[in-house]
Amino acid sequence: MKKAIAFRSAIFVSGVALGVVLSFALFMFWIEHYPWDYDPKNIDYVLWKYGHNPNMNLDDALSGMTHDTWAVNRVKGLDKAQLTERFGSLKGLTEARPYDQRCYAEASKMTALYAPSPSKEIVFLRESDWMVLLQDGKASNIVLCKGF
Repeated sequence: MKKAIAFRSAIFVSGVALGVVLSFALFMFWIEHYPWDYDPKNIDYVLWKYGHNPNMNLDDALSGMTHDTWAVNRVKGLDKAQLTERFGSLKGLTEARPYDQRCYAEASKMTALYAPSPSKEIVFLRESDWMVLLQDGKASNIVLCKGF
């Protein structure tokens, strides 16, 4: 009886140890294969994305968002204060670069979503080309102004 318990315990401990070693190996593989800060699969970006890396370089995070298939989820529903907390500074339409202002002008011609309205406001995240549409004070859409 004691031998059976000892054998089962040894197998259990061996299984846990194997699981720890394999998890560590997978983690090291992940870190080694996605070292670039702008890669949305980078460990720093993934942790920032889920709110666990407050020390992330925000410019790198914005670069990573260009390759992230769910970039809209990073901003949807946030107000200006929350956007500022998450991304640093915001720029209004008048403070934006001429390229970004032209992007807004073109977008407002193409779709009614961006048509000027008292309940809508446009802001840009930091020095990036990410344009955020605020409707009634909450972010509802995000567009990367690139090659319009």
